[in-house]
Amino acid sequence: MHKSFTLSRTDNIELNLYQYGEENCEKCHRFGPAVRQHYLFHYVISGTGVLHSDYGSFPVAAGEGFLIHPHDVTTYCADKHHPWHYMWLEVDGLIANKIFEECRLSRQFPIYRPHQPEENPNAEHILRQIVTHGDEHRLKVLGLCYLFFSALIGNMQQETAEQHNDKAQHLRKAVKQIENRYHENLTIESLSAHCNINRSYLCRLFKGKYGIGPKEYLLNFRMSIAISLLCNEHTAVKVVGISVGYENQLHFSKAFKQVHGVSPTQWRQAYFSSTINGH
Repeated sequence: MHKSFTLSRTDNIELNLYQYGEENCEKCHRFGPAVRQHYLFHYVISGTGVLHSDYGSFPVAAGEGFLIHPHDVTTYCADKHHPWHYMWLEVDGLIANKIFEECRLSRQFPIYRPHQPEENPNAEHILRQIVTHGDEHRLKVLGLCYLFFSALIGNMQQETAEQHNDKAQHLRKAVKQIENRYHENLTIESLSAHCNINRSYLCRLFKGKYGIGPKEYLLNFRMSIAISLLCNEHTAVKVVGISVGYENQLHFSKAFKQVHGVSPTQWRQAYFSSTINGH
């Protein structure tokens, strides 16, 4: 059964809760490709499934969760043998990004895995209270959201030695800069300077972790944002290009085609054609 509730007010500057709900999926149930305007966190109660994004495919099992970032194109599918049953929260606000950072969740690593799975029922119990309460308990539901995320943070997997070392710190800092500054004239030189390392070392870090250099990583990230913007038919292609760091529309079109194989206009036409015919 599917349940969803929308709050009538979303005026909390720290944490806004937009929707929350529950779904017990059928085998191979698929949602997407879709784009969200806020953070969307799913917590899997039972079964398994897979999250697909521009950063890879991520299996998710019972007791785990997955995060979808705003403006990312994602698809998630229930397993054909053991489909998942999950509950979700859709949030934003000044503290939302910090919460998910403390859960060590990112676009590259969107899966939450608990340190002690046997303690997960506490988080599940809190989430169950959120889902079963109505809009008339707005403040209580918001308070339960803080308790839920606090339970996740308190039971997350411990950092590995790799996450403590300098290489991982430099890489995280570079990726964060790309996520925050992709729409500006960001160069590899300025990125390496931001991390206080030289360009060649930064390139080795990216290739060692992702198999591509920082320039290609930045390009892929920009084009993933461009895809989400193109899904809005009222946003001009030129505006999309400027929004992801390309003042020259020709340069944007060339970069987009390099990643997706077609021009932005062709991609948009195909997307809306498939939406009309099959969605």
